[in-house]
Parts: sequence; C-alpha cells; structure tokens
Amino acid sequence: MQTVPITHVLHRDTLAMIVGGKTFARGEECFGEGRVLGVQSAGGELAGIVKPAETGRKPYEVRIWVREDGLSFDCTCPIGNTRQICKHTVAVTLAHLDQERRRAEAELSHLKEKLMDLSLRELMEGLLSRARTEPALLAALHELTA
Repeated sequence: MQTVPITHVLHRDTLAMIVGGKTFARGEECFGEGRVLGVQSAGGELAGIVKPAETGRKPYEVRIWVREDGLSFDCTCPIGNTRQICKHTVAVTLAHLDQERRRAEAELSHLKEKLMDLSLRELMEGLLSRARTEPALLAALHELTA
C-alpha cells in the first residue's frame, strides 16, 4: 500500500465539514489557546499532544492516519474513547496545517532571496530552459505575460 501524506487528505474546510461547526469551533479555540504541545507528521500519520484545559489531567495523545478505506483517528480524551472526532483532533490538525503553512512561507522566502541573487539574464534563461520541457511552467509564463 502506498502511504498518502496526511496533508493531501486534511484541509481546514474539509475538517470543518467532517466534524461539524461546534466541534470545529472548539478545536480552533483549543489551538488558539496554544494548548497543542507538539505535532509530528510521518507518511500518512499525524500525531500530537494537547494540554487539557482542566488542571491535574494528563495531556491527551492524538493520532490521525490514512487507511485504504479512509481517515482514522484516536484520542485519549473521553470523547475520543467513544470513537468520535474530538476538539483535540481538530486542534492537532490545525496546528499541523499552521506548521506546514509557516514552513512553506519560509521556503518561499529563502527561494526569493536566492532568485534575487541571479541576474535577469540568468533567471530568464533558466525559466525558458525549464519551460521547454515543462508545459505547466510554459503555460504559467504565458499567463503571466498576457
């Protein structure tokens, strides 16, 4: 079985639709309060730790993964133990999406710095050389210059 990256499955709007407005709003609040203590993604699995709002409770452990038949999840909270998607699952997913967004922005910022170091000629020759073999890039360049 081929592993599907979790980011190819989980999107903010899709998650909101799956869990419903109330659970999504509670998950957003949990994420916004900074209660997600950590998130890790590997292949088709996402794992995270969420600090409970109540003092004296152990942190909740959340796992979300992709199976051949769909999306699966697990949380150690009372709602998660009933096999329902809980606010902690939403919060971990939102933290992961935020982490991915920040990573992509940093990558683009770094790329921009590198591109600024190229001469205009080097940049144009490089783009046109790649456009010869990449139809999507050629189309994008045509769109850009239209």
